[in-house]
Amino acid sequence: MNEANFNIKHAYGSGEINDAALMIRKQVFVTEQSVPLDIEIDDLDKQTAHYVGFLNGTPVVTARIAENEAQTNWHIQRVATVKDARGNGYAGKLLKQIITDAQQANIQSLDLGAQVQAIGFYEKLGFNATGPVFQEANIDHRRMILKNHFAS
Repeated sequence: MNEANFNIKHAYGSGEINDAALMIRKQVFVTEQSVPLDIEIDDLDKQTAHYVGFLNGTPVVTARIAENEAQTNWHIQRVATVKDARGNGYAGKLLKQIITDAQQANIQSLDLGAQVQAIGFYEKLGFNATGPVFQEANIDHRRMILKNHFAS
């Protein structure tokens, strides 16, 4: 990974960062995985924080965060990396930034619905699978959680 040319930006709601995130999500989920566009694009985009990793100014990886009302949990959603950028550690770097930001915000836990083939990736970051496999957009997922032992 060429770290000098990779940077992460995040913003809440609609705007330039969300637009970059949507571009990645459409490419990965709609085009590659055949998720219907009306399932992938929802009203939550206006109510969530969007993280995007840029390589040489081009968006290559994304995730979005929904915070619960008590401000104790971040639900990570829509983690995706464009095909040409996979295998370079960009998603790991993005998730580590989210974990760091959660630490700084005193968030008690992070959770996500991982596609089953990605469970090992999230386990390496400290997430633990819990509960049964479930279907979302006709893709097998499993809930994963990271208890923030670092929250005060």
